[in-house]
Amino acid sequence: MKRTWLFSILAVFLVFSLNSSVLAAKETGKTKEMLYLTGYEYVFAVDPETEEVTEIPVTGMTRDIVFTKDGHRLFVNTDIRQKVAIIDTVKNIVIDELDFTKDNYRSRIYGMTVDPEGKLLYAMTMRSIVEGTELKTLPPAILVMDIEKKEIVKEIEVPYGVHVLQFYEDGSKIAVWGRDLYEYDIEQDTLTLHYELFDPDDKSAGRSNYLLLWPRDQETDNLAATVNYVYYPETGETTEGFVTWDLKTGDVERIEYKEEPIGFFSGIISRDRKTAYGGMNMLAKTNLSTLKHDKVIKTKLGTSYGFNISGDGKTIYAGGGGPDVNFYDAETLEYRGTVDLKTDAMDVRVVQIKQ
Repeated sequence: MKRTWLFSILAVFLVFSLNSSVLAAKETGKTKEMLYLTGYEYVFAVDPETEEVTEIPVTGMTRDIVFTKDGHRLFVNTDIRQKVAIIDTVKNIVIDELDFTKDNYRSRIYGMTVDPEGKLLYAMTMRSIVEGTELKTLPPAILVMDIEKKEIVKEIEVPYGVHVLQFYEDGSKIAVWGRDLYEYDIEQDTLTLHYELFDPDDKSAGRSNYLLLWPRDQETDNLAATVNYVYYPETGETTEGFVTWDLKTGDVERIEYKEEPIGFFSGIISRDRKTAYGGMNMLAKTNLSTLKHDKVIKTKLGTSYGFNISGDGKTIYAGGGGPDVNFYDAETLEYRGTVDLKTDAMDVRVVQIKQ
């Protein structure tokens, strides 16, 4: 009888201890930083601490990467922009695939985003339909797919030129990047012009032309940013900088450097919004108070496409343009090393995976 009583007490103690451990783990909010690069027939998962590379096989060339808030699911545009591979970032394996080209419809994906709950994928598509022997083009549209059911539940027509979609932090709206910036309101089901960039009414403001292939958002605490060039027809002057879209407030800002353009493919802004990094054949660190470069270096291995930043703000990652990802010190721009990959890559995204 005494032994049974002791075992009961021990069992209760163990259950309480296990529950406490689980709660404590949840409360710590620990995350694991991983890098994901899009390559040919592979997505590369790189652990920046150990430099270990996991090769994740996919179909064909990969393009856009988006991920859920907790970092547990990665959505990658594959197979000539027709499909989306879903990757489990804990196991680093493909667990499912979404196909946007079915029956007589042909769709090519140019930008996508996933809702905060991870249930709906919004894909910007260029579409056509085969009718008999004819191929007819359809207006571009955002196709909304129920991820679990693999069914398209909504179509949202958009202007030509849209390429990037990004959810506002609260999930109420989507930032729609085209030649100008549009805002899609989820509840109201409305698409409205949010900010004129390409051909503003005020001609003295200049005309913007920005690169849409390497967007950033979650890496910088919901400050969406992309490299931007502004041309002033009256003077022939061209400036280099960024256009940012605050996905918390909706504010858009055009940042123009007080320096001669040196050529950027992509860039990233620090979480404190004080420093910007941009690169291509060069890597520049820019003070956003003075709008002047603190330092400019040549990239170690030549042209890089995608530039990104670590969660602690201490490391700049350069990936794409070659079969590697390179590390630089964010403060000094000192080269720290290279991790080799199996194929050339297109971009590098930094994902914080909740543990």
